[in-house]
Amino acid sequence: MKTTKLFLFSLLLVSCNNQPSKTNNETTQNQMHTEHTIIQVTEPTESINGKIDGFSGGCGYNKTPEQNSITLYQPRPRELSQINSILKFSGLASNFKIFSANIENAIATIVNNERYILYDPRLLAYTDQQSGDYWSSMSILAHEIGHHLAGHTISKKGSNPSDELEADKFSGFVLYKLGATLAQAKAAMETLGSETESLTHPAKQRRLAAIEKGWNEANETRYNSAIPPPPPDIDDFTGGMSEFNTENLLDEESYSALKSRNGNGSWVSDKCEGIITEVDEKNTTYEIYITKNGGSDESGLRVHDKVWVSLYDPWEAKQAVGRAGLSWLHAILVPGRRIRFAYGEEGTAPSRYFAYIKYLPAQ
Repeated sequence: MKTTKLFLFSLLLVSCNNQPSKTNNETTQNQMHTEHTIIQVTEPTESINGKIDGFSGGCGYNKTPEQNSITLYQPRPRELSQINSILKFSGLASNFKIFSANIENAIATIVNNERYILYDPRLLAYTDQQSGDYWSSMSILAHEIGHHLAGHTISKKGSNPSDELEADKFSGFVLYKLGATLAQAKAAMETLGSETESLTHPAKQRRLAAIEKGWNEANETRYNSAIPPPPPDIDDFTGGMSEFNTENLLDEESYSALKSRNGNGSWVSDKCEGIITEVDEKNTTYEIYITKNGGSDESGLRVHDKVWVSLYDPWEAKQAVGRAGLSWLHAILVPGRRIRFAYGEEGTAPSRYFAYIKYLPAQ
């Protein structure tokens, strides 16, 4: 006899749902009684199709699901392989059930406290045919996994534009990790995205921008190590020394002096900002992750670049370092410290050196 899993729950259920449960493999009936709605789930086997009756919602890729009854089929090996690849590169465990269904959509949802991904193989095949490769279907499946990862399916608030953008960003991020180009990561959305925004899904251009943002963020991590967290702000670092304060570690005089020589072999960026990521104490040099280029195109610095800068200004070393106290600078300029700075370069094989440093409080 075919076994069913029976669930009753409130009419107030919204798109991304979460229902309590009892489970016992494939033979246990589960019931929760309320006044109105009955959801009945029969999972498919090799010989029998499954079914969801009374289905209400889920986080859909291109629209909010409207079907009340959905026939379930066992997933194809192709999609299982794709999902396993996505999970491998995102560091996640496979803790959801996967079924195919004739829904013209892909859906992430929760039934009986278990995560489900439902997909229509016709939709995946169509998008792959339009783009000419399999990255489109990978993008759709990654998007639905992103909903589960972000907790959208248990929030009970249903699909909404902000959740969709988060899932789009995740798909862009993980597709970069898998080896897709930016165009390949965007291909499914180019095909299926709507030009107009709805109450549940953003317009295509916003979703493409989210995919691109995720792809770019993954790209930026390719050669970069993690940015260290900021060290504690310690107010008494000055030690009562009026010469040394958080306003000026190396003061404006050094900056002005070097800037005045601009055109005589040296030049100065205009007060960039960054985070110290590495320190070479022996050579008193610091690797800086750039968070603001100071608005100076001349500097050649770009946000997210990493540059090595020496503490010593060749012309102002004694005055500048002596004013602050080298030991104090070593205590302040540690990995994770945020600073505002200007620097110069000199020679045919340029060496960078600080002309000005200002300590910025942790954010």
